[in-house]
Amino acid sequence: ALFSTSIFAAESKANTTVLEIGIFPYLSTRSVLTTYQPLRQYLQNRLQRPVLFVTAPNLRTFVERTQKGEYRFVLTAPHFARLAEQDAGYLPMLRIKKELHATLVVNQDSALHHISELRGKTVATPDNIAIITMLGTKLLRANGLEPGKDVVLLTMPSHDAAVWSLQKGDSAAAIISGAALQQMPIELKSGIRTLASSNGVTPIMFMAHPKVPSGEVKLMTTLLLDFAENTPEGRNFMRDAGYLGLLPSTSKEMKSLDPYVKELKNLLAPAP
Repeated sequence: ALFSTSIFAAESKANTTVLEIGIFPYLSTRSVLTTYQPLRQYLQNRLQRPVLFVTAPNLRTFVERTQKGEYRFVLTAPHFARLAEQDAGYLPMLRIKKELHATLVVNQDSALHHISELRGKTVATPDNIAIITMLGTKLLRANGLEPGKDVVLLTMPSHDAAVWSLQKGDSAAAIISGAALQQMPIELKSGIRTLASSNGVTPIMFMAHPKVPSGEVKLMTTLLLDFAENTPEGRNFMRDAGYLGLLPSTSKEMKSLDPYVKELKNLLAPAP
């Protein structure tokens, strides 16, 4: 694989066109781009061409742009990935090793110690189309709390915004992803503790646009795995981001996301 990579690098010496890779906006734009900087640098060096990570102002716009085929490669939430595969022909490449969980967090000094104590309180969440919000509301229901009735859901644009609302006192708890928490600035994550966690689902994944030549998809897959497994900066990145590495996506995993895609489609449907 490394042999073909070096041939590609030699061929692409003259390739100055920017390779844009889309990343879904689960954190603020600045946090997303800072987190993925080591990967961008690595790909740029190996491909010998400019690599740019791009995101969208919000999850809905990101899904819309993905469905229109605006991204050549994309790193996206699992149910967004399945939707992109089914309706826009995107090809699953790799997924993050660590399963995705919704984590219910409170301030370190909060008097709350059990989910049931959230009755009548406000819980901050990312957009309701986020799989973390779906998992989190399921967790609340499993503990006898009906969102909108027993707890007020406060929708925030991202995971870090949900934690901000908690620290400002606008909410009593927040539903976020454990990995997203790990990627937040120290001043955000240091003041909070976990109250409960949901069951896990297939995590975020890399996808390729259907028009990307198979050789390029293969090369990108090889490079991503090489970065995660064989480079010190890649291993550090995987550890710091809470990802633990990369694995090939399986069709069984993709299929397991169908219930979430169904919910996603309902939420994206225009109001009657």
